[in-house]
Amino acid sequence: MCRQGFAGREYSFKDSRVKVSLIDLDVNSRRRPFPNLALMKLSTYYTQRGYDVVLNFPLAQADMTFASCVFTWSATPKALAQLPPDAHIGGSGIDMAKWLPADVEHSKPDYDLYGVTFSLGFTSRGCIRKCPWCNVPEKEGGIEPWTRIYEFWDRRHRLILLLDNNLLAASNWRQTLDDIIGEDLWVDFNQGLDIRLVNEEVVDYLCQLKAKQFRFSFDNLALEAEVRAGVKLLTDAGINSRRLSFYVLYGFGRDRTAVKRIRILEKLNVDIYPMEYRGPDGKHIARVHEVIPGKFFRGPRQNIKKMLRLKGRLLA
Repeated sequence: MCRQGFAGREYSFKDSRVKVSLIDLDVNSRRRPFPNLALMKLSTYYTQRGYDVVLNFPLAQADMTFASCVFTWSATPKALAQLPPDAHIGGSGIDMAKWLPADVEHSKPDYDLYGVTFSLGFTSRGCIRKCPWCNVPEKEGGIEPWTRIYEFWDRRHRLILLLDNNLLAASNWRQTLDDIIGEDLWVDFNQGLDIRLVNEEVVDYLCQLKAKQFRFSFDNLALEAEVRAGVKLLTDAGINSRRLSFYVLYGFGRDRTAVKRIRILEKLNVDIYPMEYRGPDGKHIARVHEVIPGKFFRGPRQNIKKMLRLKGRLLA
């Protein structure tokens, strides 16, 4: 029988095959789904073994069900109650200690599962920092090399999204960038690069890369000197400041420096991407009484909603 599943993909079930159902708990009517890497690897693993695999098709009478979510607020009692009692459930939103088995972890993702036209993965795991708002140290520990791009790169794709949490701190960062440059690929450092680790050697590598933007973060006012120094190194090397994008965390704990950090970045003429901190319950922060004078926007059009949300949270 045939069924329409996620993104209109047609599935054909054969009675002689084991049926595997994959559930992406982060997908909902308000959120455009970002591909779940674990589910794509599971799809490859079981498809290669002759199993039928479906994604987000709850009516499937499956023999095995795997569910995953990245965000804790996606794992609602209602969502979990809809899963079969024997479902295998994982992801950082569910269990920080659970990992895929090694043979699944190192499978090439099934990009057709989500219909994406780029490749994504990690060449390193972990981070040398211990930022209080970040769960990477808890989940992945200290920095370590993981693999080369060839494990997850589909040669049909010319763009790679690197998910490394602190690539420049890993001992294999040069190998990773050499591979990308050598294959003439476009790259998106999706989780950002550490501006504190930018030096002349790093800048030389970045100048050789094909990237629309280079992403960094400015989440702590104490890093102002490092941010200014890093931006100067990059722009002095000929990289246009508008190709530099900075994540700006706001709403964590008692920090009230988001506006100051944004003003500093505005003067550096870089793009700004506000990121609201949300705790395990997923709730937005309470409004903070803070006056924002004058024009308050910087960045591409897709950042407008982010900026307006930030402004609304900071004003009474």
